Amino acid sequence: STMIAVLIAHSATVISPGSKVLVVGSGPVCLCAAKLAAVRGFSTTCLVPPGDCELGPGLVSEGGDLGSLPLTFMPVAGPEASEEAIEAAAASAEGLILAIDNEGAFGKPVLETFLQPSSALKRVAVMSRYLNGEGMGFFASAAKTAANKDVWAANAQAVASYKAMEAEVARMSGAAGVEWTVIRAGTLKGGGSGCSGEEGDERSGEPSLLTPAFYELGQQDIVNWRLLYDCSALKVKLVRGDTLPGPGFTAALTATDKVGAGDSHRGAVAAALVEALRSPDAANRDYSVAAEEGREFPGEKEWSHLFEAAH
Repeated sequence: STMIAVLIAHSATVISPGSKVLVVGSGPVCLCAAKLAAVRGFSTTCLVPPGDCELGPGLVSEGGDLGSLPLTFMPVAGPEASEEAIEAAAASAEGLILAIDNEGAFGKPVLETFLQPSSALKRVAVMSRYLNGEGMGFFASAAKTAANKDVWAANAQAVASYKAMEAEVARMSGAAGVEWTVIRAGTLKGGGSGCSGEEGDERSGEPSLLTPAFYELGQQDIVNWRLLYDCSALKVKLVRGDTLPGPGFTAALTATDKVGAGDSHRGAVAAALVEALRSPDAANRDYSVAAEEGREFPGEKEWSHLFEAAH
């Protein structure tokens, strides 16, 4: 019957564990997406700058031993980079994740390398940002300057480059017969496993995220607020479209460990990028991820439900 044919056509592009996934970008959110893709059983290649290739194994697995995890790190530049290896990885990947932790967007030449009509690609999930401008402005910019450089304050230049990237991804995906999903983040916070490895610590956390080596990166504070955040901001809100506000005038109060408007947990953004590759609902749509207070990170079934229920 036609109904069955439609269902088969619809489900054919969702990729399943065992498929090859290429994760391209930089920074902790990219490394976290690569880890979660491998944990979910995808055969994962993580194409990142040489510094991230060095840090990657220790952030994914304590002591840096990846064991049986199906994950390979590949440098995108530097003396160890191989153009042939990069092209081969791009040609054979069925799923593609594009995620840059800082406010960089992918330009056209990079997108053209990975979104080719001749490849095996079926699905692409790209990280963008909240671009609607609500709850941004002076207070968000001031908090970014004073309290936390990762605060997303929607500066005009960054917004323009994300919009251009989204348009290119949609256009190139259409031309290549690939389905795309945009996952929008606000201010990226946290991303490590909290205290989940330490027995008897009631603050806990989510063990599938980055190792505690994550807390040694970047700006060090007396109290590691990222660790506190990783124990208390694990609930996820996923909504369709670009409707979520930034931190507004409370920006200075919620710039670090307090969960505020405009926050997105790095682990949740990474997981949304991975889950989008296999969600029938996520095809050719955009979603925004927000952090909420909670000590339980969504499991695989809950993620698929989050995509189904998002509106």
